Amino acid sequence: MLARRRVFLAFLFALAIALPGFAEDHCVVKAVVGGKPVTLKHCAVAFYDSENSVTIFFTEAPLSAEEAQTFQMNAYPDEKDSSGHRRTATHLAFCPGGGKPTPAPGAVKSVEMGWSHASSVFLSRQWVFELPQDKELKIGKLSGDLKLGGRLSGRMTGGKKSDGLDYSWDFDFDLRLPDKAAAAGQGCGS
Repeated sequence: MLARRRVFLAFLFALAIALPGFAEDHCVVKAVVGGKPVTLKHCAVAFYDSENSVTIFFTEAPLSAEEAQTFQMNAYPDEKDSSGHRRTATHLAFCPGGGKPTPAPGAVKSVEMGWSHASSVFLSRQWVFELPQDKELKIGKLSGDLKLGGRLSGRMTGGKKSDGLDYSWDFDFDLRLPDKAAAAGQGCGS
C-alpha cells in the first residue's frame, strides 16, 4: 500500500511539472549595446488586456518584488534601479496578436524597443520598428495565450548601427502573464 502511494505521489509530481500552468518563466537576451556585449537574464512582463499588448522589461540584475509589481501595473521600464543607479536593460512593447488574443509573428505590426547601459547614458537608444518593412528586427517565433495569467513565448533577433555604434540582439522568452492588467500599454489599433 505504501509503495502504491509513493508511485501515485511521484506521478502527481511529474504531472504537475509537465502542466503549462506550472512552467517556469524563462528570459534571456544576448546583445551588443553600443559595441558592448551584455547578457540580460531577468525580466518582468506587463499585460494591457484591453489591447492584448505586452511590455517586457529585461535587466542584467534582478528587479525587486516591488519594482516588478510596479512595472506590471504601469508598463513603464525604469532606467534606474531602486537605489538610483543606472541599469543595463532593454524593453519590448508590442501587440503579439495584432490586437487579437492569439500571438503570431506575422500579426505584429509595430515593436517599440529601448536600451539603456549602466556605463553611459550615451549608449541609450529607443526605436520603433514597423513590420514587415523594417528588416532590422525579425520575429522567429511567437506563441501563447494572451489573457490574464496566460503565457507568451517568443524569439526576436536583429541588429542595427546607430551613430556608428553596433547594436544587436537575440531575445528568447517564455513568460507567464500577470493576473492583474496593466493600467497602460501599447495600443494595437483593434
